Amino acid sequence: MYLLSLTLILTISGSVLTQDEEGVYGEDASFILNQPVALNARKMSQALKDQTVVATCRYLLFKTMLDWHDAKDACENITLPMTLRVKGSMATVKTEDENKDIVTLMKVGYGVKQVGKKYDRRNWVWLGLEKVINNDVKPVKGQRGEKYFVPAEWRWVDGSEPVWWNWQKKMPDGEQDRKTKLFQDKVSLSKKGQWDDSLQYKTMPYACNYCGKYIVINHHVKWERARKLCEDYGLTLAKINSKEDNNELDMAAKLMMGEQTEHKRFNNSNWIWIGTREVMDENGIGTGVWEHHDGTPLLWDTPPWDFKRQPDNWVRRRGEQQAVAFSRINKKWDDSFLYKERPFACMCPEEACSTNIY
Repeated sequence: MYLLSLTLILTISGSVLTQDEEGVYGEDASFILNQPVALNARKMSQALKDQTVVATCRYLLFKTMLDWHDAKDACENITLPMTLRVKGSMATVKTEDENKDIVTLMKVGYGVKQVGKKYDRRNWVWLGLEKVINNDVKPVKGQRGEKYFVPAEWRWVDGSEPVWWNWQKKMPDGEQDRKTKLFQDKVSLSKKGQWDDSLQYKTMPYACNYCGKYIVINHHVKWERARKLCEDYGLTLAKINSKEDNNELDMAAKLMMGEQTEHKRFNNSNWIWIGTREVMDENGIGTGVWEHHDGTPLLWDTPPWDFKRQPDNWVRRRGEQQAVAFSRINKKWDDSFLYKERPFACMCPEEACSTNIY
């Protein structure tokens, strides 16, 4: 492990933020990765073991096995669901905290224990680091490993040189593949947090930068259970206070659950629990006042209720409709019964990431 200098600024492209009429920032944007959010990977992994896209507050893990170049293209073809709305990029790791966050990401996606043997691809993930100088030259015998690592020969996908690294023993070694004659010049990271130089055609999961506000869990539970699980993970049930928040949740849902929805409108898979609930009186009857699960007020004066008659406060033997569900079909809200079992959205602390606007 080596540290050249510390920086918490991740530059996507340039340093000036420009905003269009929709409040969407262009590619010339940067954002700041602040202190990491401590997530309970063991508990999260129980709900996310079958989900193909999972996230921490900083990174996305795609379980689809791709080679390095296809992974790079895939990351660049997503639009991040964050205030900046910048285009995606492969994961960059500039600090030890960020390295630990990638490890957490892998544990969230595949469980905390090693899967199979050491080089089982489910124990590794592509990072956005490659060797760009002397990447077609076989290292001198005996001159391999971190001692002979030259940072200036390597570049992250954002064009920066590595300032922190954690190579596993005797790596990088720059071995050449006998069949393809390619050299190991791309970087993967293990669930133990160690780096390895790998052949670009190897397929494995890949990580993209995220820095989003919401983490969507495609695990069906009741509203109270959803609130408890988010807290167990080190997060909170999602709060939506604006059209921008609502759009961001929609983008996060598409990333983590896919865009396909069920045919029947009220299929539970089409709805996501958020942390807004009606204030009930002493008799358990709705007051018409809506607030978030933590008692803070709903700041959105005109939330997007589905149809003019919503919220309609239906009452059944098991209670009144009093919790808000978000529609994956049209981004609208519905007041729902607490006992419905649905996916849910957790929210990252506001300080997890911030924009860098000049």
